[in-house]
Amino acid sequence: MTVTYSLDVASSSFFCLYKLLFRWKGSIWKSVWAELVVWLALYAVLSAIYRYLLSMGQRATFEDLCIFFDTYSNFIPITFMLGFYVSAVFTRWWQIFDNIGWIDTPCLWITQYIKGETERAKCVRRNCIRYSILTQAMVYRDVAASVRKRFPTFNHLVTAGLMTEKEMAEFESIPSPHAKYWQPMHWLFSMISLAREEGMIASDIIYVDLMEKMRQFRVNILSLTLFDWVPVPLVYTQVVHLAVRSYFLVALFGRQYLHPDRTRVPDYKHTIDLYVPIMSVLQFIFFIGWMKVAEVLLNPLGEDDDDFECNWILDRNLQVGLMVVDTAYNRYPTLEKDQFWEDAIPEPLYTAESAMRPLNPQVGSCAEMPTEEEPFMVRPRRRTLSRMSHWDGDMEDTDVVPVVGLKHLPDGSNYASGESLAFSNSFANGGRKLSEMFRRMRAGSRIGDRYRKRHSSAQDFETGSRKKNSLDADVETFSNKLDQASGTPKSGRLWSSLPQTQLEEMLKNRNLGGPVKYNTDGMKEKELSNPTPVTDHIDLPTHVPTSPSWYNDSLPVIKEEEEAKRKSNTDTDSLKSSKTSKASIRRTELRRSSSSGSDLGKSGRHERKKSE
Repeated sequence: MTVTYSLDVASSSFFCLYKLLFRWKGSIWKSVWAELVVWLALYAVLSAIYRYLLSMGQRATFEDLCIFFDTYSNFIPITFMLGFYVSAVFTRWWQIFDNIGWIDTPCLWITQYIKGETERAKCVRRNCIRYSILTQAMVYRDVAASVRKRFPTFNHLVTAGLMTEKEMAEFESIPSPHAKYWQPMHWLFSMISLAREEGMIASDIIYVDLMEKMRQFRVNILSLTLFDWVPVPLVYTQVVHLAVRSYFLVALFGRQYLHPDRTRVPDYKHTIDLYVPIMSVLQFIFFIGWMKVAEVLLNPLGEDDDDFECNWILDRNLQVGLMVVDTAYNRYPTLEKDQFWEDAIPEPLYTAESAMRPLNPQVGSCAEMPTEEEPFMVRPRRRTLSRMSHWDGDMEDTDVVPVVGLKHLPDGSNYASGESLAFSNSFANGGRKLSEMFRRMRAGSRIGDRYRKRHSSAQDFETGSRKKNSLDADVETFSNKLDQASGTPKSGRLWSSLPQTQLEEMLKNRNLGGPVKYNTDGMKEKELSNPTPVTDHIDLPTHVPTSPSWYNDSLPVIKEEEEAKRKSNTDTDSLKSSKTSKASIRRTELRRSSSSGSDLGKSGRHERKKSE
């Protein structure tokens, strides 16, 4: 019998699960109490022998044995093995429950497909239900102990009314060494074929569909025999149960409270002597209870407290099936208007107690999330196959598309719930949102940033003027489109569906304040009395020369170019210094030669005077 406690946990509270702990039927206490008492008795006997009966030498041997078992008890992987075993057994238990067999759906198909008010049609429908229950009872006799005790022989099935004497004779007329679960289903399929031949079934499509539905019922019932024939491998069950029981057998010695000599066992950690191993008892309850769960789920068709009620399922299926195909056949209420006939949104009434509980409608988690609903949409810029590619900031006139139908939605509403915010109260607010989007799109990825840092100095000179011109052209084009919004718009996707909203009314009067200009970031420029020329973020001198040399001077210095310039300067300085040194050496030699020549001339004149 299955122990139900669903109502006790219908509402979570502080004492909800605590009340369940004190239940006895189907509880963990009923499962483990006998083994726990035996384990505590053995533990108490060993503890008394150690404390009062052993000599000093025997106590030392017992202590060494207990320390050994406590040290190496973790070698048994009890948690790993027991966890996988219980998981496999629970999966098998749930599959058995899915194939238990319920007659509700087959009987509804039978009563709708096999038509007829005659006694023969009624007999065909009732026999189809009875053959289905007979097949289920024959299967349950071989897999469920409780049903076997109820129907030990086929004569008991005849006596119970699930089979007639003629059907029993027909059943025994076909000898077979195997279980003949198929024979009642064979009779059922023959009844369906007979109903089709006699016109009780309208068409072949309905006939084939009904045969398929009854075949599925047969497959579910016979799956129980497969689960019974092929259980969880015996070696797996033996290993798990042996590991758990061996672990706690070792714990009888390893969890003893000892008092060894400190000089003999200096590393032993002394604890308080409680006489009763409280932590070991809790561990025993948890692990043995876990194993008992697997034992109960291993065969849910037995007679445990949590096993399936197979006899009740047979009785219930027979009663419901015959009632649907016989008593409730072709009976339904007359057609009439319901109570909510005039209500567009029907709302059933509540009792006073249930109405006090607030409703929590199930909506999406992001339905109430505040969002910024911009009145335009843009096309995304995606990175190409090259990792160094990036967007240069150019926008085409077809890249910005206004959102359709915003004027029909109320202000201050949420677009996620079927409504939308109206346009911004000012054109500057919309322009600021657009400029921020442009700036985010121009920012690109980190790879694009590194690419621009490395190549900006080299590319700004080549493409600086082109970017400026292209951006100015885009701004001018966008401005022209805005100017045309007050009149008849041109044919184009950008303005063809633009609604007459507050933004458009502001755009009609925009010429009163002069043209609106935008910088390269998409931001609206402030109107100044003395506007200054706009450049690519470079401060121009007062007199800008026509040559681009001023642009090269204002470029940021690149590390590689700086090193090359320094190297070239070093080579030039060394060359100049070498030339200077060579010239000084040459002048020194000339002086020396001139001085030596003058000395030679003086000595020659002196010698000539002596000779004279």
